This record gives sequence, structure tokens and C-alpha cells, in this order.
Amino acid sequence: MDTRLIDTLQQIKDQDYEIPDRLNLQELTTMMLQRIGAVDPILRDDLIHHLFSYFIENNYYNNDQLKNILQSILNKNYLFYMISSAKKEEDAVFKRSFSVLLISPILRKHQEAPFLKEEEVHRVWENLKKYMQQEADHRAYVEGKGWAHAMAHAADALNWTASCEEITSEEVMSMLPIIRTQFLIDQPYLFDEEERMVTAVLTMFNKISQKDRIKWLETLIYEREGWSNPKEEIIINNSKHFLRALYFRMLDGDHRELRQVLENLLRELRKQEAY
Repeated sequence: MDTRLIDTLQQIKDQDYEIPDRLNLQELTTMMLQRIGAVDPILRDDLIHHLFSYFIENNYYNNDQLKNILQSILNKNYLFYMISSAKKEEDAVFKRSFSVLLISPILRKHQEAPFLKEEEVHRVWENLKKYMQQEADHRAYVEGKGWAHAMAHAADALNWTASCEEITSEEVMSMLPIIRTQFLIDQPYLFDEEERMVTAVLTMFNKISQKDRIKWLETLIYEREGWSNPKEEIIINNSKHFLRALYFRMLDGDHRELRQVLENLLRELRKQEAY
């Protein structure tokens, strides 16, 4: 089945994204959704996600079709697929990760020409919040299977959803502590996950006060429990990398006060380093 689907999608890609007469867009969309979490990185990433993004960006779908796709990927069989039961070395993460990645082009399209109701945007945010609270598979590149990169994909979705005018300061404030929890973990982020999340955080910062920004930044300091557990070194490094990424992104624009806060936090974090 996958071989036939790969051949079909590759043909569409090679022929200027023209859908063959034997297929209609709805049938093709259903097939791609069914295999959105395929282990084969060519099928999952180079073809299915690429074609979804192209179709959305280039108006292949009408508003109702986009809503249906969005509604599909937010349910337990996609965004939350085996999220509580799968082991970290299993493949369920690919379905979750590439479902959350599909939120970005849909919400970007909504910002160009709004088609979602206000409550539908809030529902996306609430589902992202639940997803961020539950995702525990932080693998980035998986040998032989390609990118999982769930936290980077979630960051993209958060960025484009937070950009929507419907998202409130209260919603942002409820998400920021969850981001903190996801980044102060004892597994190293190695593939620019913090850079992608910083993009989302800066978008969220546009919705909240300077006082609330500073208050949250101060929570990114990790105070070690001891000096013999190497896992704490990983947590400290994750915190340091996130703060540094945010600092350098703030070199552009009028962020002098926040840069000073970040400098102070990074100096404070050095006290937690073991060398």
C-alpha cells in the first residue's frame, strides 16, 4: 500500500502538483491523513507533509475542507495517538508530531483570510495545551526513520496559533509554565528545539505585560538538588541554551530591559554549573 501511495504522491509532486484524474482531492486527503505518521521518512515528511503544506498554501482546499482536516488531527487518533501508553522508543510519536505540524499551515491560512470561528481557535489552543502537557517523547532525529522532533513541531504550531488575534493574554499565561516544564528536562535538546520555541515565546510575549514576561523568565532558572547527578547537568544546559537563544533573538528591537534580565539570569545560572 505504501509503495503505491509513494508512487502516487511522488507523481503529483513531480508533475507540478496536478492530481491524477483517477483521484479526487478528498480521496487523496483521506489517504494522506491515514498515513500521516508513516515510519518511512520519504512518505511521511517529503511527500505527505510537503503536499499538505503545498495544497493548503495554494488554496486547493476550501474553508470547510480545512476545518475538517483541522478537526481530524486534533482528536485522539492523531494529536493524542497513544500519547499516554506508548513507550518512548515506539513509533507513535511520528503520528502525533506530524499531526501537530499540520496545524501551522492551517492557522497561517486562517490569518491570511479568517475562516475559523473564535471558539474554534480557542479549541486549537486548548488542544495544544493538553498536548504540551502530555508529550513525553523528545527524540529529534531517529536513525532510519527521520525526524520525530515533536517539540519543534509543537513550537511551530504554538507560534502560528499565538499569532491569531483570538488568543488572549490569559491563554498565553497558562501555556508558558508548560513550556518551562517541557524544556527543563533531563534529556538534551540537540537540534534547535529551543530556537523554534523561542520564536513561539516571542510571539506570545506580544500578548502579555513586561511584568509577566519577566516573572516567567525567572522561572527558567533551575536550582540543582545536588552535585552528583549528571541528569541535573542536562537540565541546567537546557535552561542555559533556552535563555541564550532568547537573549540573542532580543538583540533586535527595543528589548533592553529583558536583555538585562536574561543576562542576570544567565549569571545566576552559572552558580548551578558543576565546573
